[in-house]
Amino acid sequence: MTTSSGAGPAGVPAIGARSLRRQMRAWRRDRADTTLYEQLSEAYVWVFSLVLLGAMAISAMVQTRVNIAAGCTTSTCDDARTSLVWATVAATTAFSLAAAAAIGPVMVTPATAAWLLTSPIDRGPLLRSRLFVASGATALGCTVVVAVTGLLAGIPYGAIAVLAVASGLTGAAGTAAAAVWQARGGRATQRVALILGVLTAGWLLLVAVDAEPGTEAGWLTGPAGWAAIAAALLAVVVLLIRATSRLSALLRAQLVPGGSLLSSLSGALAGLDLALAYDVLVARRWRTAATVRPVRGGPAGAWALVWRDVVRLRRSPGPLAALAGALLVPYVVLRLDLDDTVVLASALAAFLGGLWSFTALRTTGRNPGLVRCFPMSSAAVRSATAAVPGGLLLLWSLAAAPAIGHSLDDPTVIDTLLVAVATGATALGAIARWMLAPPPDYSMPLVASPTGAIPTGLIISALRGFDVLALGVVPLLVAPDTNGALVSLGLTGSVVSYLVSRR
Repeated sequence: MTTSSGAGPAGVPAIGARSLRRQMRAWRRDRADTTLYEQLSEAYVWVFSLVLLGAMAISAMVQTRVNIAAGCTTSTCDDARTSLVWATVAATTAFSLAAAAAIGPVMVTPATAAWLLTSPIDRGPLLRSRLFVASGATALGCTVVVAVTGLLAGIPYGAIAVLAVASGLTGAAGTAAAAVWQARGGRATQRVALILGVLTAGWLLLVAVDAEPGTEAGWLTGPAGWAAIAAALLAVVVLLIRATSRLSALLRAQLVPGGSLLSSLSGALAGLDLALAYDVLVARRWRTAATVRPVRGGPAGAWALVWRDVVRLRRSPGPLAALAGALLVPYVVLRLDLDDTVVLASALAAFLGGLWSFTALRTTGRNPGLVRCFPMSSAAVRSATAAVPGGLLLLWSLAAAPAIGHSLDDPTVIDTLLVAVATGATALGAIARWMLAPPPDYSMPLVASPTGAIPTGLIISALRGFDVLALGVVPLLVAPDTNGALVSLGLTGSVVSYLVSRR
């Protein structure tokens, strides 16, 4: 623990951070196992791949921009697209703040904390580069997301550039502010992220009901746009200076959890095991919750598992908020005159929004020993843990039925209801496939790739859930009526029954 002046503990002389970094650099160079030529060759491959893929992506987005502009023939559609860009700015800022609250934003790995932060030095200079890297990565991510959204929305290129740069600077300023609040526990970061998330959802709701205020992007290329960039840049500089002065006050308990979370997520994503990444996030969520108030009483048998899901939703209504936010997607897509993609967007939104309510199914699916402790079959346990989330998806599909019905050609009431229910059932089957899938099989044959040999089991693992989603959506896209809905329900019902009854 360092003092405010940067000196070490009492009686221990303080060592300069620059000397320690010089020693670390020399230690790493002495143990380097690659030559400069090999590093330059790898850098050339990465730069060439990024340039090639970037050019292909930009060309595809420009063509998509032309197609969307051709299909958007009303003024209300143009207003909705412009409003969506502004909502993206708020959403990227909220997401960057939420990520900063979860990871740090200043963080170190447990190994670094064990042998570096225990040194009797001022840790501020050692953490300064990490703060700058986090701010730069946030700025780059916000800039790219807003630029892509603006490009697809069809706003002028000059306005896209100004808005993307301003959004990137805003994200960097938010990260710096989160670093300032990190020394105080980071609760302010969570509150601001929650407020921005609610404002984004409210703005999307106004877009969905065609009640958003007038939004123009032409003024961004004028003096007001440059003034906004200057103000955002000034905020970044001021907040970075403020955050840098507070780095020495950060404790190990405030730096290590974010590094542990990032290391766990990196390991899960390196193995393309998305379900493991989900487990890491859920475990972190309930670890920070500390304690809960016990609830006594309730039914017996399989209904006890159903009742525990209800209690869990009362304790943490976040999954309900995720489903409510996902419900805006089909209505916003319909407002953008993208009628042909409403069913696909609805199924994908229900899949991503409903994942967080299936934690009990995931827990029982990955712990067969826990399932054996119940006085019932594994199929009964899985059915009970999927009852409440499945009912939520059914209600979600009924709430999305008006948007789905408007996207169909001359549908009847039965067609609308069946297609909507089939969309929710498709999301249920995809989530069940995703939650109950076994870990990746590394013993399968290898496939050559530019990054080395990859087991085919990793590729299959990355596609879990999305394969069932495609299986259920394709009949709805080919025949968006009663017949297609019945075929989709039959396919997804077979998948769910197999996954639940499988031993």
